Amino acid sequence: MAVLRDKALLVRAARLYYEQHKSQEQIARELLTSRSNVSRMLSDARAQGIVEIRIIENALRDARLELRIMELLPLRSVRVTRVPQGSDETMAIGTLAAAALQENLKPNSTIAISWGRSLQAMVSLIDESHRPDLKFIPLMGGMTEIPSGINGENLIRALATKFNAEFATLHAPAIVQTPQAREAFMAEPSIKEVLDTAQHADLAIVGIGSRGSSSTNALLRAAGIDPQTDTTFYSNLAGDLASRFYDINGKVVNQALDDRIIAVKLNQLRDVKHVIGLAAGADKARGMLGAINGKHITELITTAKGALALLQLAEDQRAGR
Repeated sequence: MAVLRDKALLVRAARLYYEQHKSQEQIARELLTSRSNVSRMLSDARAQGIVEIRIIENALRDARLELRIMELLPLRSVRVTRVPQGSDETMAIGTLAAAALQENLKPNSTIAISWGRSLQAMVSLIDESHRPDLKFIPLMGGMTEIPSGINGENLIRALATKFNAEFATLHAPAIVQTPQAREAFMAEPSIKEVLDTAQHADLAIVGIGSRGSSSTNALLRAAGIDPQTDTTFYSNLAGDLASRFYDINGKVVNQALDDRIIAVKLNQLRDVKHVIGLAAGADKARGMLGAINGKHITELITTAKGALALLQLAEDQRAGR
């Protein structure tokens, strides 16, 4: 005979699970019951209409392309936006990125941010909320060669303001002229502390650069690299994340340059629990594939054109073409 459970207890269990994101084991300890009983309570809460779970098909997303990418490449999640003719690809990416951020904001989370126009679009579309338990932190130093609106520090300030949250700044450039200069910056406890915290963030959202894209070209200029003369570097380059340059397999392109960068390292980025990469357009395909091959991102948000170019490139690589 089924046990009739108190409705107030079902509501409490549901709030702990769906709103506070506690595990069934944690709820069992708090309610002084077993994990299996918690599971049954959550099922009862759905059956009695206390909890409603709805699957909403977003008309802006392309489920077919999302599935194809998930089948071919090692990602936890993929969001592909269909961009109507004449619409802004960056704003379309920003719309999905804003939704992804909101969905992943667990209590007391630390969120690490890089830079870029897609991130700027995301920030502009985020609704204001009172979340003083959150902390926003940069993955890299500042960039003077890019418009101030897409600089990571300004984006972090804007996000923190919208959420009434805490934030940290990194008082250092992203790229310096020598490894010795980088070591001097890293000797500062405040700089090291920010990057250490970013490395262990709960969530990171990063713009994906790619060979030939305007964002990547801005970084190359800051690094003193000329595509016309540094041909070996440029031919091996696939893309960049948070100022770190990688090849099509996700490996560092040039160690000497990497030693001049003040940012979370590519291998450290893997320590972040969930990394969402944003890439608008087909020209970002190489950057996307390198980031996925290197396991630097766990979720991808891109456009339909970007998804198709990524799939073609991945299939070509798999076939050895």
